Amino acid sequence: MSLDVYPHILIGGGTNSGKTRLLQLLLKQCYEKDYQITIADFKGMVDFPLSWREKVRLIDDKKELIEFLDLLICELQRRKILFAQRMCRDIGDFTKRYPAEMNRIIFACDEVAELLDATGATKEEKDEINKISHRLAQIARLGRAFGIHLFLACQRSSSDVISGQIKNNISYRVCGRADSVLSK
Repeated sequence: MSLDVYPHILIGGGTNSGKTRLLQLLLKQCYEKDYQITIADFKGMVDFPLSWREKVRLIDDKKELIEFLDLLICELQRRKILFAQRMCRDIGDFTKRYPAEMNRIIFACDEVAELLDATGATKEEKDEINKISHRLAQIARLGRAFGIHLFLACQRSSSDVISGQIKNNISYRVCGRADSVLSK
């Protein structure tokens, strides 16, 4: 699979349908290509043991995640300016001309509903969720051209969890085992 063709990935499916395993396999391929990888895991990081922590950045705190996403948006803006200055249309064009200067960035989230579900959240928690959702939407809209990619896994990608802004910009979707309601 080429990130030039499918820049963002949404993995769905019921419990124990292989979402995390597929996410791990995709991320291992990215690691082998020397991509910069950050994983948000709010399930206690049990699926990403110590060996992963040596290879990638793991985040399990929402405030730390918001700071990281802010930096990612800054990097996106930096790349946008750099590509314009060097008259490159996208990451593929840029890396052909300047191969050693830049690499792709992957942001993955295992069980994104743990980040974005506002059910029962306090006002402060809803504010955090809105910040995260807004930043993910911006990356989903603009990240492809600049080599910044989202890999999101969830049981249900309903609109109350993942906004249309995000889903509409994710062209590669995989659904594991799911009941008929979930698969829709």
